[in-house]
Amino acid sequence: MTGAAGLLRSSLRRRRREFVRLAGWSLIQAVPAFLSGWVVARAVDDGFLAGRAGTGFAWLGVLAVAAGIGAWATRHATLGLAAVVEPLRDELVTMVASGTLHRSARRADRPADTGGVARLTEQVEIAREAYAAVVMFVQGFAASAVGALLGLATLDPALLLFVLPPLLVGLGLFAGALRAMAARQRDVALADERVAGTASEVTGGLRDVVACGAEDVVRERAGRHIDASARATRALARMTAVRTASLAVGGWLPLVLVLAGAPWLVQRG
Repeated sequence: MTGAAGLLRSSLRRRRREFVRLAGWSLIQAVPAFLSGWVVARAVDDGFLAGRAGTGFAWLGVLAVAAGIGAWATRHATLGLAAVVEPLRDELVTMVASGTLHRSARRADRPADTGGVARLTEQVEIAREAYAAVVMFVQGFAASAVGALLGLATLDPALLLFVLPPLLVGLGLFAGALRAMAARQRDVALADERVAGTASEVTGGLRDVVACGAEDVVRERAGRHIDASARATRALARMTAVRTASLAVGGWLPLVLVLAGAPWLVQRG
C-alpha cells in the first residue's frame, strides 16, 4: 500500500498542472448543475405560470446554453483525464516489465516469473481503469455536488434538508467500502497471477504430466487456484454492489425525499 501511495503521490507531483487544468474544466462542467434548478424555477414562475410563454422559453434557452457549456467542458475534462491517466499506465507497464525481467534474471535456476504476463495483460489495465474511475468520479462528483448544492441553496435553503443527509450517508458508505474494495481488488490480482503461473507450468510440462499419468493431481492443483480466483472475483462483485448502493443512496434518495416533502415545501411558498 505504501508503494502504491508513493507512486500516486509521485504521479500527482509530476502532473500538477494537468490536475489543475482538469479541476478548472470540472468547475465549468458544473455550470448546468448550478443553474438548472434556478433557471427552471424562473421559467415556471416568471414565464409559464404568469402567462408569459416567451419568457419561459427564454429561460429554458438559458438552460440549453448552460447544458452546451457543460458538454463542452466535459469534452475537455475527458481529454484532461487522458493526460493524467495514460502516463501512469506507461509507468506501470515499465515497472512491471522491468521487475519481471529482473526477477527472472536473478532466479536462473527457477522458473521464470510467469505471473508478469497477468500483470501486463490484465492488471495494469485494471489499475488504469480504477485510477481513471476514481479521478473522474472525484472531479465529476465534487464539481457537480458543489454546483447542485449551491444552486439548491440559492433556490431555497430548505431543500438542503432533503438532500444533504442522504448525500452524506452515501459518501460515508462509499468511503467505508473503499478500503475493503481495494483489498478485494488486490486479492483478485494475486489470484490471477497464481492462475497464470499455474497455466504456464502446466502447458510447459504437459507432455511430462501425461507421461506420468498425473492429470488428476495437476487438475486438482490448478482447480484450487481457479476456484480461489472465482471466490475473489465474487467477493469483489459483492463490494461493487455495496458501492452501487452507496451511490444510489446519495444520488437518488434525495430526489425521492424532495418529492415526499413537496407538500411541506408548497405550504412554505
